[in-house]
Amino acid sequence: MHRDKWKDDALCFEYDTNIFFDKYEEDETLRSAVDKLCSECPVSKTCFAVGVSTKEWGVWGGIYLEGGVISKEFNTHKSKKDWAETWQYLTTETANT
Repeated sequence: MHRDKWKDDALCFEYDTNIFFDKYEEDETLRSAVDKLCSECPVSKTCFAVGVSTKEWGVWGGIYLEGGVISKEFNTHKSKKDWAETWQYLTTETANT
């Protein structure tokens, strides 16, 4: 299996990738929409894990990273509730039903 095959299942597969990088940085009104897209994506856990492990920049799994580290600057729009839900989802195993 190709190591990036998971990207084929991403909701953002055919989106302009700039919305996860430059546009996300520049347009605060876009951030919540991108976060929502990622929160509904079936591969967001994998996306976030790849972003962290390969020290990426931009939005990975709904969290803006800078060199694989969570960016304080570009995640300030998230409420404590948003963070709690996002973090729980990204870091908790779920049983297959």
